[in-house]
Amino acid sequence: MKQKPGAMAEKSRRRRKKKNLLGNHQRCWVWGRNVVLSTLEAANWPVIELQLSDRLDEQDLDFARQLADETETPVSIESPERLKSLCHTNEHQGYLARMSAFPYAEMDEILSSAEKPTSLILLDRIQDPFNFGAIVRSAVALGVDGVVIAEKQQTEVTSQVVRSSAGMINFVPIARIADLVALTENLQGEGTHVLAAVEDANIALHDYDMTQDTAVVIGSEGAGIRNDLLAVCDAFVGIPQVQDVGPLNAAVAAGIVCYEINRQRLVQKFQPPVR
Repeated sequence: MKQKPGAMAEKSRRRRKKKNLLGNHQRCWVWGRNVVLSTLEAANWPVIELQLSDRLDEQDLDFARQLADETETPVSIESPERLKSLCHTNEHQGYLARMSAFPYAEMDEILSSAEKPTSLILLDRIQDPFNFGAIVRSAVALGVDGVVIAEKQQTEVTSQVVRSSAGMINFVPIARIADLVALTENLQGEGTHVLAAVEDANIALHDYDMTQDTAVVIGSEGAGIRNDLLAVCDAFVGIPQVQDVGPLNAAVAAGIVCYEINRQRLVQKFQPPVR
């Protein structure tokens, strides 16, 4: 039976209004007190709906409702069992948010809003969401201006990434681009030094001057950094090890890189003037 033109138009309007989800119905949820509240507080990533447990203290409920009101997020109060049935875990802590697609930043936005000198972390084929989330958390803690991922062979921002970042995914801009090689060349054209963090580097991480505009490429543990991307990097830097244990976990290596960038810049900032 054919639908009337008016009914078809109404369905079309509803489809246009419907927001894209972070994933399918089972994967569009993020949960946990810190993760959900930090997402609401950041007010950067639209929450489609907030579900709270009826077992929460009234004070906690009021605070979550207040944050939701500020972003015009619908709120419903449900049983813990209902929350578990939606996110398939008991670890929700009474907080569950249905998320829209993650709002990736544009590179121009990151560079224009970054303080000088800029610092970027470029991720090449990081496919473990827990590593990705941990890298983002280090980037926020140590003041990195932005994280960049490729569109292919790289995990996107997922519910797992959000949770492993402890909600810090909301506090550093993340860009998703088609070509890291082209980006590297563009950054170099603007004066940014692009370094490859590799195991067999010829320069120790602490010996490279990262008080200038710097981007560091972190590759996957299994495959490392792609050859075509390595070929355009300005230098290879490595983390000195007391004992050879093989390549460090990507998240561990990225955390050390972020720390060293921050350390060098703090030393420069607070260095007493030469008399």
